[in-house]
Amino acid sequence: MTEYSEKQLLIMDTALRLFSEKGYDKTSIRDIAQAAEVNVAMVSYYFGSKEKLLEALFKKHFTFITGKLESILYEKDSTAFEKVEQIIDVFIDTLYSRQRFNRLMTREASILQEGPLFDMIFEMKTKNRKLMERAVKAGQRLGVFRKDVNVFFLSSVLIGSVNQMLANCRYEAQNAKLEGSEAENFQQEKIKILRNHLKQMFIAYLTQPELKDKSKNG
Repeated sequence: MTEYSEKQLLIMDTALRLFSEKGYDKTSIRDIAQAAEVNVAMVSYYFGSKEKLLEALFKKHFTFITGKLESILYEKDSTAFEKVEQIIDVFIDTLYSRQRFNRLMTREASILQEGPLFDMIFEMKTKNRKLMERAVKAGQRLGVFRKDVNVFFLSSVLIGSVNQMLANCRYEAQNAKLEGSEAENFQQEKIKILRNHLKQMFIAYLTQPELKDKSKNG
């Protein structure tokens, strides 16, 4: 895992805030330097370009979540069910605690079609999906999970559900004129409900009898 200095982390945190608020294209290196109270040369020295700075932000985030998933898989005392629940917790907690980055990633990933950052996002998303797949296969080998599980579907449902909940929470909190701790408590309560719901839904899907393709039966 890459180690960053305090100055690098300051620049990255500032860039993340500006990218998420103003948009990547509308934020310049000079904007970042001014907001971080450093000179432009320092930003260029550490990261080379705005594109490389964005790549560093993505790499830092994905390295964090990949490390969390790997630690779950290598845990020997947890059951297959507990590992699935822990994976759900990791994604919910990460998306919730890093909402600025998540908004940035969602926006940029929908725009990118090619290039180094596109390749990085594709590679790291694939790696995390395969880690989830390993957790499911471990349960299948033990005979506690059904054999025809669609891991891509599970990943999409998990991430999509959390993103939608967070977006709805922001809207509902604003509509109810909730601010500060009230808005935070409101969001945490909604996330708690979603967390329990997703765990119940995933375990039910993983353990129910394998579905038959009715189209083959006429």
